Amino acid sequence: MTDEPPARPQAPVEPTPADAQWRRLDPRMLLIHPVREIVRAVPWLFGVLLAGSSFGDGERQWLWPLVGAGAVIGFSVLRWFTTTYRFTSEQVQLRTGLVRRNTLAAATEKVRAVDVTAPLLHRLLGLAAVEIGTGAGEKAVKLDGLGAAEAARLRAELLHRSAPTETVAAQANPNGGDAQPEYVAAVDDVLYRFELKWLRYAPLGFAGLATAGVVFGFTVQAVDQLGLRPSRADLPGALNRLEGLGVLSLIALVGVVAIVAVSFFSVAGAALSYYGFTLGRDRAGRTLHLRHGLVTTRSISLEVRRLRGLEVRRPLLLRAAGAARLNAIVTGVQRGEPSTAASTLLAPSSPLPVVTRTGDAVLRTAVVDLPVQPHGATATRRRYTRAVAPAAVLAAVGLALGLWLDLLLSGVVLAVVLLLGAVLLGRSRARMLGHAVTPDHLVTQSGSLAAQRSIIALDGTAAVTVRRSFFQRRAGIATVELALGAGAQGYTVIDLPDEQAEALAGHLLERALRR
Repeated sequence: MTDEPPARPQAPVEPTPADAQWRRLDPRMLLIHPVREIVRAVPWLFGVLLAGSSFGDGERQWLWPLVGAGAVIGFSVLRWFTTTYRFTSEQVQLRTGLVRRNTLAAATEKVRAVDVTAPLLHRLLGLAAVEIGTGAGEKAVKLDGLGAAEAARLRAELLHRSAPTETVAAQANPNGGDAQPEYVAAVDDVLYRFELKWLRYAPLGFAGLATAGVVFGFTVQAVDQLGLRPSRADLPGALNRLEGLGVLSLIALVGVVAIVAVSFFSVAGAALSYYGFTLGRDRAGRTLHLRHGLVTTRSISLEVRRLRGLEVRRPLLLRAAGAARLNAIVTGVQRGEPSTAASTLLAPSSPLPVVTRTGDAVLRTAVVDLPVQPHGATATRRRYTRAVAPAAVLAAVGLALGLWLDLLLSGVVLAVVLLLGAVLLGRSRARMLGHAVTPDHLVTQSGSLAAQRSIIALDGTAAVTVRRSFFQRRAGIATVELALGAGAQGYTVIDLPDEQAEALAGHLLERALRR
């Protein structure tokens, strides 16, 4: 009798591209697509109504926009029938188009972030849109119309590298149907929670101004569509009243109105975007989860192993108020990409101590507020020179124009203001410039109007470069650049003395080689 080894259990067969079945999005999207497309087509339908009024009487002119609305609804329904997706052992694939078929695929091994968005209509119907980002410069795969439970399950599988299968929907809710979903993954450790009182910081940053512009533009369009514009008969009286105020009073009035309007729209936009903003981490410490939004709820998940550092952004006004913003540096995500800007925001404008605590909690070490080492007298002198030299040229031009236009006093005032502002700018830049090094991180900061501190994990180093321009060589200083496959791609330590630059570059290279 021979002893035979026990038979090994057979591993489940992963679906292959040939076996995986193409599926359509949730049928409930047939209720959302028509509504969304009709709203987008309102200006076009209004134009059709005006055009149709010249071809018939008052009753028949309504036929044209009805025909147009029917066409819009038909195309929106056709979109659902021509959109399919499938999961394979290695990819998530999306196929769209009728005449021209397009197939977009995302490799599961390259997933950087999973963004689950639930606009108001989606939330009412228990649906969500999943956007799968696989890297900078690559188009994200967006599955707009999954059941919310299925979306949550898919997010977990993609981020934990468990290939999605055709049984995702059944596993998400084994009892059938979609119960009222949770649009955010389970979080065991809450690292940050936004408080409504911090909305006061919204008008102080560049993001607040951009948000104010968007909300203002939407309001202007709404007023125009609803016919709420003042009549032309009211304009002459208003202009006469403004002329009676005087030039200085008029300028002050315009300034106050502008400040109030920007502040209002910034706060309104921030409330819509950041209401309920929460940053958390799962028990295993593998994933960061973000959730925010009032009307449209957005849930974003980032893999911790893709994290390469943090950015603490402190524009001038935000810095004066003692506040900052916190962003993540993630591999495959470049700074400035509109589609990923919200995905890397870990804390909107908040008090600086709160941002510092949040950053330390994310990195699991107290490094965000680490004191930095100044770069010496030469670097300080260059900060002043670069700020004052352009201002001196403008001041000279202002004086020349003042003499030519017989406005010497105005020219002198302008020159003094420019030079004083340049000196203050140079002083601010010199005070902000510095760096620090720990065994695991490089901290570098610079700037003034848009000051920023970057905390970079050294184990993500791709390359180290020491650069010296002609003027730097003459001054005996250099710039050390740390290259990453994330964020701004390159992070610099500016105007270090030559000896310190070489020592820093050697340390960074040694740390990179030990990975």
